[in-house]
Amino acid sequence: VQTCALPIFLGIRPYLDAKGIDYTSLILFCSVWGFGGAFLSLAMSRTMAKWMTGVKVIDPVTTDPHMAKLVYKVHELAKKAGLETMPEVGIYEGDEINAFATGPTKSRSLVAVSSGLLQQMDGNEVEGVLAHEVAHIANGDMVTMTLVQGVVNSLVMRSEEHTSELQSLAYLVCRLLL
Repeated sequence: VQTCALPIFLGIRPYLDAKGIDYTSLILFCSVWGFGGAFLSLAMSRTMAKWMTGVKVIDPVTTDPHMAKLVYKVHELAKKAGLETMPEVGIYEGDEINAFATGPTKSRSLVAVSSGLLQQMDGNEVEGVLAHEVAHIANGDMVTMTLVQGVVNSLVMRSEEHTSELQSLAYLVCRLLL
C-alpha cells in the first residue's frame, strides 16, 4: 500500500477519514489558503513591483521638467478619476513600451512606466496609457484580480484526484473574467 505524503505536507490529513475526504472542511481549508495567499500577494504588490522592475519613484516636487510633467499628468488624471490620494509615479529602465499600475488599495497605489515608453511614444499616446493605468486604480482592478486569483488558487488546491478537471475549470474562469 502506497501512502502519499502530500496530505500530511499540505496539512489536509485532518480532513481525511475512513470514508474519504470531508469536502466541507477541505473546501474551507483551500479557500483560506487560496484567498490568504492572493491577499498577501496584493499587500506586497507595490513593494514587489518596485523591487522586481527597478522602479525609481519620482519625487512629486522634482525639478526635472520631464519627470515633473509625468507626475503632473498622472495626478491630473487621478483627480479626474475621483482618486482622493494621488498614486506614486515611477519610471524603470527598459526598451519595451510598457506601463503598469499596482498597489493594495486606491490610496497606496503606483503607476510606473518604462523609459522605452517615454522615448517611443508622443505626448498624447503617453497620456492615453497613463489614463488606462489610472483607470485600473480607480476601478479597483487589483482587488478584483485578487479575488479571481483567490478562487483559482482554491480550485487548484482542492484535490489531487481532480487536478486536470480543476485546472481546466481554473483556465476557463480566467478566460471568462480576464
